[in-house]
Amino acid sequence: MTILDEIVAYKRELLANGYYEKKLKELKEVDVSSKPTFKESMDNSDELVVIAEIKSKSPSLPELPAKDLEQQVRDYEANGANAVSILTDEKYFGGSYERLQSLTTQTQLPVLCKDFVVDPIQIDVAKKAGASIILLIVNVLTDEQLRVLYDYAQSLNLEALVEVHDKEELARAYQLDPEIIGINNRDLKRFVTDVQHTNEILKARKDGYYYISESGIHTVEDVESVVDAKIDGLLIGESLMKSDNLSEFLPSLKLKKAKA
Repeated sequence: MTILDEIVAYKRELLANGYYEKKLKELKEVDVSSKPTFKESMDNSDELVVIAEIKSKSPSLPELPAKDLEQQVRDYEANGANAVSILTDEKYFGGSYERLQSLTTQTQLPVLCKDFVVDPIQIDVAKKAGASIILLIVNVLTDEQLRVLYDYAQSLNLEALVEVHDKEELARAYQLDPEIIGINNRDLKRFVTDVQHTNEILKARKDGYYYISESGIHTVEDVESVVDAKIDGLLIGESLMKSDNLSEFLPSLKLKKAKA
């Protein structure tokens, strides 16, 4: 069993135990309808967009530097981020829906609820907590489940980042015909990253979609090595959480997009 398999099994356990019903009752509804869409930022920029992530830990990184997370979100926006990603998994990533609910009010940027979605009720909780975008991971869903969850998110006016890990999953994503596709540079079995994964997978790139390179991006050189794959943006967490100079580091990542 891979780490991802283990996490998904945990999500199904939470579903069976009524965790998400409880969250729906406890959380206050946050109205984010005035926020711009993430797609708008990609449409209106000739630079790579950045989804800046808030995270406390991961299975491959037991601990990250302690930060004032409200200030971190404000700093992300002030220094050019186009969206914020907030992990809501408690057990493996040290996040929570309460954190999402609190932090989404600190920014006018759209917020991605970064979690492992296998059931529509998780989308309901994400929306109530103030998410504008949800994550759908092709690897853990059947084509039918992908369609149901994607259409449900759309019906709630949520954007969806559809994440793939290889060319076969990219082909499945194209069948769904989503607007935004994420290329995860993380090996699902070993949980290590290689940013060159983006270049390899996007040899099968098609026009008409937005592409985000996710994970393993630590330097401007990393970005330079994948920009010619004609990506539209980056999802970055660890290196931003570790940065002592966001005002220089974050803007430096926003390179000009490669021409189509």
